[in-house]
Amino acid sequence: MSEIVVAEPIYEDDPPEPKRPITRSITMGTGSEHNHVPEPFESERLPASLASEIQRFLRVANLIESDEPRIAYLCRFHAFEIAHNMDRNSSGRGVRQFKTSLLQRLEQDEETTITKRKEKSDIRELRRVYHAYKEYIIKHDGAFHLENSHREKLIDARRIGSVLFEVLKTVSNTTGPQALANRGGVQTKSNDLFVPYNILPLDRGGIQQAIMQLPEIKAAVAAIRNIRGIPSANDFQKHGDFIDLFDFLQYCFGFQEGNVANQREHLLLLLANIHIRKTHKQTSVLKLGDGSVDELTRKFFKNYTNWCKFLGRKSNIWLPYVKQEAQQYKLLYLGLYLLIWGEAANLRFMPECLCYIFHHMAYELHGMLTGAVSLTTWEKVMPAYGGQSESFLNNVVTPIYTVIKEEAKNSKSGTADHSTWRNYDDLNEYFWSPDCFQIGWPMRLDHDFFCIPSSKKPKAKKASASTGSVEERRKEDGEEDEVGATKEEDREPKWLGKTNFVEVRSFWQIFRSFDRMWSFFILSLQALIIMACHELESPLQLFDKVIFEDIMSVFITSAFLKLIRAILDIAFTWKARQTMEFAEKLKHVMKLVVAVIWTIILPVYYANSRRKYTCYPTRYGGWLQEWCFSSYMVAVAIYLMPNAVEMVLFLVPSIRKYIEISNHRICTILSWWTQPGLYIGRGMQESQLSVLKYTLFWVLVLLSKFSFSYFFEIKPLIEPTKKIMKIGVKKYEWHELFPKVQSNAGAIVAVWAPIIVVYFMDTQIWYSVFCTIFGGVYGILHHLGEIRTLGMLRSRFHSLPSAFNISLIPPSSRNDQKRKTGFFHNKFIKVSKTEKNGVAKFVLVWNQIINNFRMEDLINNRELDLMTMPMSSELFSGIVRWPVFLLANKFSTALSIAKDFVGKDEILVRKIKKDEYMYCAVKECYESLKYILEILVVGDLEKRIVSAMFTEIEESIARSTLLQDFRMIELPLLLAKCIELMELLVEGNEDHHGKVVKILQDIFELVTDDMMTSGFRILELLYSFQQIDMDFVDFNRSIEPELFGSVDSKNSIHFPLPDSAALNEQIKRFHLLLTVKDTAMDIPTNLEARRRIYHFSPLLSL
Repeated sequence: MSEIVVAEPIYEDDPPEPKRPITRSITMGTGSEHNHVPEPFESERLPASLASEIQRFLRVANLIESDEPRIAYLCRFHAFEIAHNMDRNSSGRGVRQFKTSLLQRLEQDEETTITKRKEKSDIRELRRVYHAYKEYIIKHDGAFHLENSHREKLIDARRIGSVLFEVLKTVSNTTGPQALANRGGVQTKSNDLFVPYNILPLDRGGIQQAIMQLPEIKAAVAAIRNIRGIPSANDFQKHGDFIDLFDFLQYCFGFQEGNVANQREHLLLLLANIHIRKTHKQTSVLKLGDGSVDELTRKFFKNYTNWCKFLGRKSNIWLPYVKQEAQQYKLLYLGLYLLIWGEAANLRFMPECLCYIFHHMAYELHGMLTGAVSLTTWEKVMPAYGGQSESFLNNVVTPIYTVIKEEAKNSKSGTADHSTWRNYDDLNEYFWSPDCFQIGWPMRLDHDFFCIPSSKKPKAKKASASTGSVEERRKEDGEEDEVGATKEEDREPKWLGKTNFVEVRSFWQIFRSFDRMWSFFILSLQALIIMACHELESPLQLFDKVIFEDIMSVFITSAFLKLIRAILDIAFTWKARQTMEFAEKLKHVMKLVVAVIWTIILPVYYANSRRKYTCYPTRYGGWLQEWCFSSYMVAVAIYLMPNAVEMVLFLVPSIRKYIEISNHRICTILSWWTQPGLYIGRGMQESQLSVLKYTLFWVLVLLSKFSFSYFFEIKPLIEPTKKIMKIGVKKYEWHELFPKVQSNAGAIVAVWAPIIVVYFMDTQIWYSVFCTIFGGVYGILHHLGEIRTLGMLRSRFHSLPSAFNISLIPPSSRNDQKRKTGFFHNKFIKVSKTEKNGVAKFVLVWNQIINNFRMEDLINNRELDLMTMPMSSELFSGIVRWPVFLLANKFSTALSIAKDFVGKDEILVRKIKKDEYMYCAVKECYESLKYILEILVVGDLEKRIVSAMFTEIEESIARSTLLQDFRMIELPLLLAKCIELMELLVEGNEDHHGKVVKILQDIFELVTDDMMTSGFRILELLYSFQQIDMDFVDFNRSIEPELFGSVDSKNSIHFPLPDSAALNEQIKRFHLLLTVKDTAMDIPTNLEARRRIYHFSPLLSL
């Protein structure tokens, strides 16, 4: 991660003009009058508007100028700043003359005073003089017997001290890099307040930044800076207290400053991230909860605790019983691990090596915190490599890195033989064995681990980083070293070589790597041939004692195959015998011995007990009338017991996982016999459901394969084979290759060879067939590839909010368990009433995607409007307003259907509701028009008329008499008028007020006269409002004043409409719904935008 460093000011040979709010630049004096004492500057006759604020600074400057000329200059400069800020235009009486004279004096004193400065910078000079007056005041402040002269001096000192304090405060807080025109002062100030950082400015200068005011950041910083209870700095002879826990770890173990700064920030961000996610479960946001620290501790030390358990060692993470101290200890362990990881360089590719380093350093950390005494030296436990800068890098990382570098050189860029050099895995796997503790702590650099093979000599040499004598190292070894440290002092180091695996290239690796597959196919082929020879027609015939005994002869072949496997295991691990553990060597020898024993026992028992059965009749009749067994069958049952155990462990992964990670003696023996004792991969078992699906798949594949092979490959060749075997060879017509042979074995081989090849190779065909079937079913269930065109997208878009809610929205706590109950429940669930806010979240995500398309210029503004989904409060009630490109042409289609429809209202409604988008378009257009007219029409009469019109429509719909009460043939004309109205509303031109009135009148006339069959009721309402006293109503009478027009300078319509973003969006959307036709069917037109939508939509169903 790159660091964000505060930029330092750029200095030139000639200092630039000060960044002050002044009218002229302060230039240096040209004279060199170092011994000249200038006259005091006038401090009494000042402009009336400035005197109260600057007079005290000028008086103090005159008082101290003879002793401290630079301080007098700074006081006058501060007075000039105040005067300029108070009257920048110099408009006050006498202000311009005063500022000019003071500026000339500052120009004169600039160069002469800087040479008389006693400190390197102005701020240090101010601080020195201020502290001198402060000490004088403190010393004489309590004395009441002072003479008048001394009392006057004390009063002057107080006056000078107060002025100097204000000037010092202003200089310290200034932001201009050239304030006070001094390079050294600015650099000192910058270095004191700012330090490089990545994200969090933890220095004093960045404490007020916005990110440092976040409550989770404050809580994390407070926890890290809690140094109460740790050893004091005096115990380590350190000047000053520890700033935080990382400062303590840096001083104790010698980590680099940059690493400490990075990992301090790293841990703070991790803690803040977890803490803010858990605030709803905790009482205080400003205090770091134990849950956040515990979660991070579990994640960080999961590998370390497993490593300790694997090696049978106790973890060195010890926590006190006091809750507050326990959190501090956890943060110290977390910080220690991060510091080790941050400085480990390429050692990060060796995680168990880091565990070994952390194991010892955590022991030292706990010893320092508790004041423990070493059992070896009888002194307080102290870090083996602490006390010096970068000692961890030089003494821990460098020796191991040197080994890695030298081993990489010996690889010759990967061209050297695999067995002659160690890679990262080989070096890391050494720490999977308890032998790694023989390295000790401090590390014994004469250990075999640090030896590398020489390219010239067969003997190994020590790593170049080895320093110090062996005797001195052994005297410093702790308790852990005594367990495994060697006692041979004069033994020459020896290269360890490969740890667990050395590559041996051979054709037999094909069999060894897939031995279970090859063995299964060979045994199955033998069983199928035996079944075909017995002309087996029904599976029940397998339990015939003769057939069953012949089929069980396959286990003799199995014993021979296991013998071959045992021999190959020894051959292929022969080069790793030097570094292989004794338990592994013993396992290979025992497997070979057991394989030899079974290879002898099974053929002997089979030959001696053939056709010699002990039969028992069954109690019930049926297809199994008697139960027969022989001594060979008993031997086979014993032989298959390990396979039965492996079968159970395979079908029940939880038991196998427990056995692999358990340190119980029986579990250790079972794991030792069945698989190599490796640290990686233990307990990594599939779920029970995955095992069942995997088993079902291969059962179907193998049943299909063996059925086909039996009926179409093997069984048809049995009769020809028998006939060929009966035909003897007495006379050769061709050259006699085998003159003594009296059988047709060659012919049998020629017949069976193609079948055997096909038998072993056709598995991949059946595998491909069933992969296609299962993949197709899986794709259908998960809707893979469902959306490939825009038409398919439109037809399935309505299901995206529910799929988004299921796949991407975390379930609530009460619904979490319900979602896990069904196997296919998640694939077909719909949006529940309690989770309809997921629709609003989908709209937010969808709009963000569309806006990103526009930012990347994949779509234009019109496509943006057509594809955006409007946000409204209706979304939280489950009502969705779909994007316009889905509703394109839907409203016009519905209009055409209604215009020419003949029948009942229920049939028309049902016909429109068949298309969900069409129904949504009609409903939204009606609601939008109603909403816009309610805002547009403001006259009392006009509002009553509009309300009455909509009331008539809604009552007709409720009575299902819309087709009888309205003439639908006029709908296209009404649509045209509405489009004209929306266009004028979108433009919002005040000059078109008359046009809007005319269109509203046309709409009123069209609805009441041409569409409504009972429009006279609206006219009655109009005339009754004007209180016309007539015996009858003349509908042809002109209405005065004009409807929707102005009455007494009052407009009946609010045009232009109010400047509201939501209203403008709704009018724009309504206009698009009315006008967009078939052109929106191809939106978006950009192929990349289409590809992304096609890819995003199916992902929600996964």
